Amino acid sequence: MSQRGRPKNPERSVRIVLSGYLNPEYDADILAWLNAIPKGQRMNALKTALRNGGLEQEQSLTSNLSDESQSAADALLANWEF
Repeated sequence: MSQRGRPKNPERSVRIVLSGYLNPEYDADILAWLNAIPKGQRMNALKTALRNGGLEQEQSLTSNLSDESQSAADALLANWEF
């Protein structure tokens, strides 16, 4: 007898659970987007959204933090005599 269903993926998946609250007034656009996604397609839609620009905020945040860290280090070292 053959195995039913989708064949097993040789690579193990990583499970990530996100939980949070959305405000109906401030997050209405996100709620409308989520409600428009067909049942069973939310993960694919989320992955597509993140790949198409959702990660840009993280990249700019990281570069701003490194600039701030560098400025703070320069300010500290400016007070030392070598």
